Amino acid sequence: MDCFGRDKFSDYRDDMGGVGSFLRQNRTLYVGRMHVSSEENKMEETVSRHFAEWGDIERIRVLNDRGVAFVTYVNEANAQFAKEAMAHQSLDHDEVLNVRWATEDPNPHAQRREKRRLEEQTAEAIKRLLPASYVAEIEGRHKDAKRLKEQEDKQANEARMLEQSAYSEQAEADAEAENDVDDIPAIEDAKPSGIISEDALRDLQQTLALPAPEPIAPKKISLLASAYDSDDDDD
Repeated sequence: MDCFGRDKFSDYRDDMGGVGSFLRQNRTLYVGRMHVSSEENKMEETVSRHFAEWGDIERIRVLNDRGVAFVTYVNEANAQFAKEAMAHQSLDHDEVLNVRWATEDPNPHAQRREKRRLEEQTAEAIKRLLPASYVAEIEGRHKDAKRLKEQEDKQANEARMLEQSAYSEQAEADAEAENDVDDIPAIEDAKPSGIISEDALRDLQQTLALPAPEPIAPKKISLLASAYDSDDDDD
């Protein structure tokens, strides 16, 4: 909607009149049928004097020989109000002004300027939605922003130095370990082939090879002999 609460359309009218389009922010008015004067500066001063009543003007371009001027306001709402206020009016003479929306400037420099202005306007709108402290920190205007930046850089440097030192110490430890392995003499022949040493196995085999001792049979005493001996004792 425009400043009067009227809905905009997707495109401009053929005569570039009416409310305008919501697809492009237009702040420039085409002012035609002006009284032609031989003094260009005087025409620009006249246009500025009459149109500045409706808002801050960013720039004015006057085509003196054609009686045409392009008036660009700082805000689109001021351009909308000025278009309705100055339509069919006159300046310092009896002319009847033809005020309508200006078409897009084909000048590449003007297009780049308008693009940059829209980007800045978008950035300002975003900053208004963010907390002031956050915006100040992003822009580096925070009173502690410099100190925080230096502290972060210092911590990053310390972490990088510690990492490099750890790598160096690990490399030295690996080199020393390799040297220690090279200095160990070969003792493969002295290693036992199993849990029991060869000497213990040899002693065990010799022990098993010895003949086992014959068992001693116990004496058998007959009951008869026992009885005989008892009789002799009685005699």
